[in-house]
Amino acid sequence: MAKRNFAIIGLGKFGSYLAKEIASPDNNIICIDRNEKLVEDISSHVTEAVVADARKREALKDLNLEKMDTVVVAVGSLTQSVLITLYLKELGCRFILAKANDEDHATLLSLVGAHQVIIPEKEIARRIGQKLTIPNVVDFLPMLPGFCLAEIQPPDDFIGKTLADLDLRNTYNVFVIGIKSKGNDTVDLMPHGGHRIEKGETLYVLSKKDDLEKLTGLARHRTFLI
Repeated sequence: MAKRNFAIIGLGKFGSYLAKEIASPDNNIICIDRNEKLVEDISSHVTEAVVADARKREALKDLNLEKMDTVVVAVGSLTQSVLITLYLKELGCRFILAKANDEDHATLLSLVGAHQVIIPEKEIARRIGQKLTIPNVVDFLPMLPGFCLAEIQPPDDFIGKTLADLDLRNTYNVFVIGIKSKGNDTVDLMPHGGHRIEKGETLYVLSKKDDLEKLTGLARHRTFLI
């Protein structure tokens, strides 16, 4: 498998956390910041760390960022992030992901060429909101409109029953696409109907949000009926 190439511009908390999160032998990561200390701190975690002023078009051009699969603009300043995003667009970067402080900032970044814009605080709030309002859900990932992928801790009613016994697909329109055993980092994808649910397992399910809420709502009250 070919390595993926990432560039992260700006090594504040978001940029640094992101660099460490995606650090892997499968990824080539270059980090860029004007602050020598921040560059030095991240250098042991990534492929290359460079002290450079991304506000200067020539500095970006010299780094050949147009060859990257994804360039992340993690600069907090509205003016600087917009300027850097504009330069990256002009250089022909394949995919630009930019961090915004608010909706107006996000709009400007989109207008000057960002392919995707995120507001970290909004993303975190959404994920926490899902955990608080959809019982039994450990994690939540938006998919197609109306659909979601979630990690669910099986309720007591599930323990000892097989997937065929539960028949979640026909009963609740929920598809079990993976199962992770307790203490095991690997996920068994597309488990067969004979798999018997054990305490401590995690179920990865795909469903419409409304169907997921029905299932987890019942699981919370332990009134799920087979």
